[in-house]
Amino acid sequence: MYQGQVAAISNQATWASDTYELVDEADGTTTDLTDPLLTVDIVVTIRSDQDRSSVLATASIANGKVTIPGPGFQWQFEVSDLTDLCAGTFRRGAKITVDGFVSDIIIGTIAVLDGNYGS
Repeated sequence: MYQGQVAAISNQATWASDTYELVDEADGTTTDLTDPLLTVDIVVTIRSDQDRSSVLATASIANGKVTIPGPGFQWQFEVSDLTDLCAGTFRRGAKITVDGFVSDIIIGTIAVLDGNYGS
């Protein structure tokens, strides 16, 4: 599991993540999420730091905002996903389910900056 804070993002710009891979801590092997024999679901959320039950933005395989370019995964939030976020610190998490086994693989915070408005 990754814990910590990633770089700040703007509430007026697209946020495309790096690619994340699942690496077995015991033997160092990488799980290929493109393996057709695996059933995979990934959900990335941004939540209020004050009210953790309040999901403010979601990226998932189901909504097309999480992709698996192989062997890892990445997500992309559009401006329309982020524009309602005020400047501040939010909770960010990523949950992955592989063949029914659920893991919180990212737990941390993200700083959102008030970006440049207009076109």
